[in-house]
Amino acid sequence: MTKETSNRFAFIDNVVSWEGQINTSHIAKKFNLSRQSASHILKQYREQFPQLLRYDLSSKAFVATTEFDQKINGHHFSNYLEAISSNNNSFIEGVDVWALEVEAPLRNINPIQVRPILRAIREKLAIDIGYISLSNPDYLDRIIQPHTLIFDGLRWHVRAYCNKKQAYRDFTLSRFNGHAVFEGKAKNTVNEDEKWNIFVDVVIEADPRLNPQQKRVIEQDFQMTDGQKIMSIRAAFVNYLLRRLHIDSYKNTPEEQQIVLSRESRKNISMYLPIPL
Repeated sequence: MTKETSNRFAFIDNVVSWEGQINTSHIAKKFNLSRQSASHILKQYREQFPQLLRYDLSSKAFVATTEFDQKINGHHFSNYLEAISSNNNSFIEGVDVWALEVEAPLRNINPIQVRPILRAIREKLAIDIGYISLSNPDYLDRIIQPHTLIFDGLRWHVRAYCNKKQAYRDFTLSRFNGHAVFEGKAKNTVNEDEKWNIFVDVVIEADPRLNPQQKRVIEQDFQMTDGQKIMSIRAAFVNYLLRRLHIDSYKNTPEEQQIVLSRESRKNISMYLPIPL
């Protein structure tokens, strides 16, 4: 199967998973094809997976079979939103869409400034580059040994060993500037980054101040089992996850708080936070 065919089959999977059906209009609009070509792609898919789709005359579309529904566990809604977007990030014209994603103002990243950082990661080099922070609003030279880029949902960071602090830190990618100088091979790599290589369980549960009925709503929202949701993540990501879940601070009312860390989880992850919970 070619990469092009694989991408088109993945598109069909995403649309059928969430809408329960697909027709040639979806495919023609997405890939800028004629209706005949789109029909041929659907025919190829059905020949490859004959048990997954059946034609429904009333809706004039191919609908998911029971066999299809049994294999869709693990599909993410974000993948569906991406699938039904065209190349210019707008939703497919002529195809009904009932979901939109709120776009946050992402931090501007200068490709020219990022290039040397990417080279340092790729070639495992130390790099001397200007960086600003809230404590130092003027650009100061920092020698770092980067190993990975991280996106926290709003902005990009680079995970690196900081020669000044003699520790692994996350640097905001949009705050780099100035001429970069390579300082030879990195001596502190991803293998020595303890927080990166340790995985911890972040366990959330409904706020105990909620009544039983409200707790059941929250447990359903977060797909909890036995009143808890367990997420295994790198220790370096703990703070980002708590921010995205809005549990990095305690709210005044249970309706606003909704979820909290379990007591045991709070104890286990406190050492990985800048400020203990």
